[in-house]
Amino acid sequence: MMITMLFETIYQQALPSLEGKRIKDVRIGLGLLVVELDDGSLSVSYVLRDELSPGCSVMPIEKPLRGMDAKEMAGWAIKYINPLLTSLGLAVLNSVVDHSEIEQSSSHNDLFKMFKKDDRVGMIGFIEPMIKQIKAVTSKKTFIFDSSRENSNDIYPDTLQKELLPQCNIVMITGTTTINHTLDSVLEYSSKAREIILIGTSTPLYPAAFSDTKVTQLAGSLWPKENRDRIFTMIGEGRGMKSLMKYGKKVTVKVPKLKRR
Repeated sequence: MMITMLFETIYQQALPSLEGKRIKDVRIGLGLLVVELDDGSLSVSYVLRDELSPGCSVMPIEKPLRGMDAKEMAGWAIKYINPLLTSLGLAVLNSVVDHSEIEQSSSHNDLFKMFKKDDRVGMIGFIEPMIKQIKAVTSKKTFIFDSSRENSNDIYPDTLQKELLPQCNIVMITGTTTINHTLDSVLEYSSKAREIILIGTSTPLYPAAFSDTKVTQLAGSLWPKENRDRIFTMIGEGRGMKSLMKYGKKVTVKVPKLKRR
């Protein structure tokens, strides 16, 4: 499934909730960004700073963001390839998900209970806390891919995904792959995985949109309105998810699968 098609599906699902809303505020930090709508709804997404243009001006659009129609900014996820604009669009889309519905359908079980001792795990994106948990429950080597850390120990280059991902029973994929349009190839290579999980705050929390994909679960984040000031401050200070997550809620929802005739 092409990422653009995925975002088009999500956009259509979000459209009724976006109607009549405008952008109240935006904060773009060094690693994260947050968008707030005029009803107080907000969401956080990643800034892929290694993929932005060099120089002091990384925002390619001159018009003011505050006061913009929420539908217009949400549409950036479809309209542009630019990772900053896509991330802003994704944040708007995630800001209008129904928190109570997502929390009600969220699994309260430990995500790692589905792992078996002899599972081989592939991980797209270096998320240190999760890597430690994976290594605690599996005996086989975990294949970790992160283009921004390829010179680090135990990080495999993206060029080996095609060779190594088919060996994995479980594949965990950072939601930023929807921002930089790399999700399609990762799903193609994950041909033998019984579980494919999108993880991180950039995960689009629209389970039905993934029904016709290989993704089985979405592990993302909700950001309560009452924590707005702390979230904006933290992102403005260049803090990361380790500091920010105390103001959000982690959720994991299953993707409903289409019945084939």
